[in-house]
Amino acid sequence: MAVKHTIRANGSGKTKVVMLTARKAIIEHCKECMGFDSGKVRDCTSLLCPLYPFRTHGTPKSTC
Repeated sequence: MAVKHTIRANGSGKTKVVMLTARKAIIEHCKECMGFDSGKVRDCTSLLCPLYPFRTHGTPKSTC
């Protein structure tokens, strides 16, 4: 189920309204964390982030 939500559009402070599923919310959070450069999300090394196992497509991977 998707919900309508306002998120940051980029680093300039602009916002946008999007329909978010849980998966898309995780992706948008990771893009924001990585400075809005979606190409860097797969290079994330923040193993202690609770979203780390869910940040890329596919099944979550165990980090233990």
